[in-house]
Amino acid sequence: MQFDVQTQQVAPTPSTHQPKMMQVLLVEDNPVDARFVTGLLKSPAEELRCRQATRLAEALLLLETTRFDVVLLDLNLGDSTGFETFEAIHHAAPSAAILVLSGSDDEELAVRTVRDGAQDYLVKGSFDRRLLLRSIRYAYERNRTEEALRHSEGTVRAIFESSLDGIIIVNERGVCLEANSAAATLFGVSRQDLGGNNIRKFTEADFDKEWTQFRTMGSERGQFWVHREDGSRRLVDCCFSAGILPGQHLCVLRDITEQHSLEEQLRQSQKMEAVGRLAGGVAHDFNNILGIISGYAELMQLNSKDETLIDRAGKILSATQKASALAKRLLAFGRKQFLSPQLLDLTVVVREAESMVRCMMGASTRCVVQAGEGLGLVKTDQGQLEQVILNLAANARDAMPNGGTLTIRVENFKSSGGPLPVPAGEYVLLSVNDTGVGMDAETRSRMFEPFFTTKKTGSGLGLATVYGVVTQSGGTITVQSAPNEGSTFNIYLPVAVGDQAPAGPAVQDFSALQGHGTILLVDDDDGPREAVGGYLEGCGYTVLKARDGKEGIELSDSCNEKIEVVISDLVMPKVNGGGLLDHMGKTRPESRILIISGHADDAAVGHGIHLETTSFLQKPFKYQTLGAKIRGLINRPVTHH
Repeated sequence: MQFDVQTQQVAPTPSTHQPKMMQVLLVEDNPVDARFVTGLLKSPAEELRCRQATRLAEALLLLETTRFDVVLLDLNLGDSTGFETFEAIHHAAPSAAILVLSGSDDEELAVRTVRDGAQDYLVKGSFDRRLLLRSIRYAYERNRTEEALRHSEGTVRAIFESSLDGIIIVNERGVCLEANSAAATLFGVSRQDLGGNNIRKFTEADFDKEWTQFRTMGSERGQFWVHREDGSRRLVDCCFSAGILPGQHLCVLRDITEQHSLEEQLRQSQKMEAVGRLAGGVAHDFNNILGIISGYAELMQLNSKDETLIDRAGKILSATQKASALAKRLLAFGRKQFLSPQLLDLTVVVREAESMVRCMMGASTRCVVQAGEGLGLVKTDQGQLEQVILNLAANARDAMPNGGTLTIRVENFKSSGGPLPVPAGEYVLLSVNDTGVGMDAETRSRMFEPFFTTKKTGSGLGLATVYGVVTQSGGTITVQSAPNEGSTFNIYLPVAVGDQAPAGPAVQDFSALQGHGTILLVDDDDGPREAVGGYLEGCGYTVLKARDGKEGIELSDSCNEKIEVVISDLVMPKVNGGGLLDHMGKTRPESRILIISGHADDAAVGHGIHLETTSFLQKPFKYQTLGAKIRGLINRPVTHH
């Protein structure tokens, strides 16, 4: 049976919105009751489309093909009776509003059906048209509201369960009332173990301060550490919202441990870079001053016939050599010292340094060297690399005052660029491990800083030098250490292209320093320029002295004599060393080049100077060394620069 009621309302308000036709299913097997109900539904004020089913089976078939908004249900049918009828209809049409129309005033049945999903329970004969239509409208609206609420709750529950962030709901005391899987994973326990526990159980003592701040502000963001049962710690970023329900508060937790670690590494790297630049700059200026002191002291020693004065000049030179060694260690940390890189077999270098290491460590320390054969070659300065090994050995010795074991291992290593801060590629790994006292986090964060030391004596430059040499050689150094667990320094040097390590350099002959010819000396520092110029003039050379590259170019262009050697600093105002040498290469290709500087770093390449092919002398230098270098340049064929 089907009928439509589509009578328009009286004097309708103009609107473009057409009211929804409500689909109603009447399930009633009594013809009299059916006619009575359908008669009541024929109201001019409602838009209803009603269909009737007389049996449960017929109603279920209709529900399979048609979506009904409201079901008017008689519980006692020919093929079903009582609560089972309601249960079957509710299961078949869970989204429909069910209004029970019963012939019996059964309070227990009414409560049960309403509790399990019916919108209302009306007894036949107790309602009129107005009550029935109002009940249908109310049932329909309540059902729509409940459906929207169920959908909203389902969405919230899905977000709650699938969120990658941990979500917990806590009471006023901080006891966890509910938590999702991500929160349980973050705390390192199951959801059952997390629920009912105060979150203070998993945090540090200072969490009470954060909790007070959360509760005071109501809506706040903060960070705290979570301690897991396995002993690990995780740093948590918490967004707190108070009073989401009476006495309940929401905490959204995000694990930022890795992010925090990366940020710390970046800050440490930036700090080391800044300190390195400062150290390199100070050492550069210090070397210039030492050059003046040692230069004049050497001139006094060479020119004086007073034995007392010669002896005093020698002591000055000895002191400047010690100061120069200190400056070189600062330059090593700042990655600004001049290296003489060559292809090296790291196994050979370690074996050659082994006897010195054993002597340094003493009888109370067991030394184990594990160096494989046939490893890749590395390109670095052998002397500096030996210094790295000795510095790490000295550091290990001080960490093991009562003896222990020092293990030096050399092996090939291939990095995929994973969690270690080592770029992808092939390396030779030099690992130095000790069983000493180890270092805490504070010491590890500062161990490479120049002049930082935990020892009563020492310059604090040992590890700073190691850091500088490794990084300037293109390598990476990592450290694993903890109190009472020893320390392991891992040095990764990139494998270089080459077949074999070259033979050692020949010993230079420093005799016959006297000479003649014209030398162009360019240095923006007045002291070294005058001192070096005076020495070279004493050796018999004609010296053209310039304060910067521009003045050097002008002197060269105006000179009619052959310029045998150009001695130039790197960094100068107006025209730098690179610009000067470029001009000399075009106008005087026969002139030899000698670079002098307080440091030589990657900026030299930026100035157009290739240190592998251009002679270099690092300040401060002995004048005899300078004289020998000049004689060697004059006597060898010209190399185009």
